[in-house]
Amino acid sequence: MAGDSGGDTMAANDRTIIVGAGLAGLTCAKVLAAAGKHFVLLEAALRPGGRVVSRRTPEGFVLDRGFQVLLDSYPAARRHLDFGALGGGYFRAGAMFVGEGHPRTLANPLRHPSAFFTAPFSPVIGFFDKLRFMMLAASALIAGQALLQRRAASSSDRSAGETLRSFGLSERFMRNFARPFFGGVLLDAELGTSSALLLSYVRRFVSGRALLPGEGVGAIASQLAARLPATSVRYGAIVDSLKPGHGVSLCGGEFVSGNSIVLAVDEPALCRLLGRGEPRSARSTAVHYFAAGRAWYKGSWLCLPPRQPGSPIFHAALSSNVAPTLAPRGQHLWSVTVIPGHPLSGDVSAVASELAGWFGADAGELRHLDFVEVPYAVPQQPPGFAGRAAPWGELARGVHVAGDAAGPASIDAAMTGGEAVAENLIASATPG
Repeated sequence: MAGDSGGDTMAANDRTIIVGAGLAGLTCAKVLAAAGKHFVLLEAALRPGGRVVSRRTPEGFVLDRGFQVLLDSYPAARRHLDFGALGGGYFRAGAMFVGEGHPRTLANPLRHPSAFFTAPFSPVIGFFDKLRFMMLAASALIAGQALLQRRAASSSDRSAGETLRSFGLSERFMRNFARPFFGGVLLDAELGTSSALLLSYVRRFVSGRALLPGEGVGAIASQLAARLPATSVRYGAIVDSLKPGHGVSLCGGEFVSGNSIVLAVDEPALCRLLGRGEPRSARSTAVHYFAAGRAWYKGSWLCLPPRQPGSPIFHAALSSNVAPTLAPRGQHLWSVTVIPGHPLSGDVSAVASELAGWFGADAGELRHLDFVEVPYAVPQQPPGFAGRAAPWGELARGVHVAGDAAGPASIDAAMTGGEAVAENLIASATPG
């Protein structure tokens, strides 16, 4: 269908077109809607969320597209989300260490004060490593987010692994905690990612809690989308090309008018729409989901095995211990994050056997539900990544970028980026 869709000419000329209903696009739309601004949100998929989506199986298991959590210390998330309405539950601050004898738990004493009396004597992480890590956490808190953002753009930035070692943290700490935990968070087994990003996550984990929403992480996008005018959101709308200052053409020939365009899509889609630049390399993620008839441990712990070359597993969790609604009544859900590209990452039998071995259980108790691979999970973010020139060069007047193509890759960064673009559009349209 040719022609403009979306109202009279005056409204179309004063309208923002947002391409992509991921968290950046949804937050941008939410801020514009609250300010009474005209916009249309175009999403190629048939639902919102981008890479932050979930699906419920016919049996009633909720499977996320990769293991993801929402930190309640994220400032933008606190501004735009109703945490209570998301339901679910929180992970215990700390970890369950598995794979070397009987599983041992270690709570974060900064979140659970009673752990101060037991944490120093835990055999999993040495006493001096605990002190050094607390010093690193304190330095991240003192630095503040603004300083860390400047560091991410600096040539003096270094890798996450180098920063951890600069605090004197031992190889034992790296093997038992840093690589399985931060390696999984950053999707980087070698910890070559920017130390600024590592320290930013340390700040958020120390000061907040990790939430698993009751309907999976896709509930975050659903909540944002529910707050938008239904007439301003179109799903199944695939943008084919841009005409800056005028609008966009959809596959099929329809033209949608608007004087501003916000590209809230991943970098490959962004380069395609702009017609130039090569997307920077990305990191992938892969997760096995298993059903079990019983819980192999109690409590809402994340399980960390020691990082060993022969193991494909980053970390794992009984997600239904955290949020029981993720599994049908009487069933339990395992989420096992593996290292993409590892020879055994796709081997269901090997993953199930290692998982069962941690608890002296029978791998036959596990029933495989799905293996979810996300080739483009986050762009690579090496030291100084925020100072890199954008591969697409200068943007045309009236074209804006939001999402991890324009900044760090996290739920909060996506929401912050979408919010910032919307606020700039509002300010530029305000007389005075």
